[in-house]
Amino acid sequence: MPIVRALMLSVLFAGAAAAAPARQPAAAPFQGPALAQDKVLSRAIDSISVSSSALGPGGAIPLANSGYGRSLSFPVSWSGGPKGTKAYALIMEDPDSHLAQPTLHWLAYNIPASATSLGRAIKNRIEITGAHGFMQGINSQGGIGYVGPHPAVGDPPHHYHIQVFALSRTLPVSPGATLDQVIQAMSDRVLAEGELVAVFQAPEPKPPRSGN
Repeated sequence: MPIVRALMLSVLFAGAAAAAPARQPAAAPFQGPALAQDKVLSRAIDSISVSSSALGPGGAIPLANSGYGRSLSFPVSWSGGPKGTKAYALIMEDPDSHLAQPTLHWLAYNIPASATSLGRAIKNRIEITGAHGFMQGINSQGGIGYVGPHPAVGDPPHHYHIQVFALSRTLPVSPGATLDQVIQAMSDRVLAEGELVAVFQAPEPKPPRSGN
């Protein structure tokens, strides 16, 4: 009898196991569009501190620096890169734009190693000349240089990642390059990186004036 009972129990357990649905693997968490720092092949060893004197409480970008204002670039500063830094690149992206790729608001590169900041209201030219001259690339609107945030009215605040990379060499790309060209050129040259995350939300539309 014990043998028969053991056989019956084994048959019951086997049937229950066969009837149980297979456990599905847990879904991977949504990561969102990849930023430039996620696309660079070589990971930086050192870090850079990035800041801006223009940001308001909570890191808010002023209206004048947005597409709802004058679309002027705001000043950005960073700590110096490690020994061997020959140039910097600055990339500003918005991953909250509901697009497959982050919206590119600013692409500046071959910033000389002697510079640790960009001033306000940089002209939208493919090349800025002078002692601290550098190059600018094509933004998501097809223009050159900085283009201010312009999220849709009613959207929650968008996050703008101002990423700065310290590079071991200047990039062999021409002025007016695309983001893909810059990332490909800098992938094996990143010594350090850092970012500043700023926010901006579209202003509420003004109510129409009464006729009185």
